Amino acid sequence: MEEQETLKLDAKVWLKANGRDYAWLAQQCYVTESTVRNWMARKPIPEAKAHIIRSLIAAQPVAMPTARVAVTEETRITLALDPDTRKALEQKAFSQGKTLAEYLAEAVETLSRS
Repeated sequence: MEEQETLKLDAKVWLKANGRDYAWLAQQCYVTESTVRNWMARKPIPEAKAHIIRSLIAAQPVAMPTARVAVTEETRITLALDPDTRKALEQKAFSQGKTLAEYLAEAVETLSRS
């Protein structure tokens, strides 16, 4: 995924997880809320503003929920997804306030119970 798209997705998830909105982010970046909305929709984020956003995310990382299942051994699964499929899955994950990894982990857990 392109760096800008990754940053935008990270910012959206981070804002939601921390109870923040585009108006708040606009204040932090010294721009209008409509500017932030344009960045998230289609415009590139200028590097100076991208640096601010990355700094905000780094300063207050998203707290991951505690695991519901104790895992004694980590299992990694590698998926080869075409860009359209990955984007669609990331959008579904974001709509639920999750990262793609969290969304897919829950999907696999659901499959194991059926």
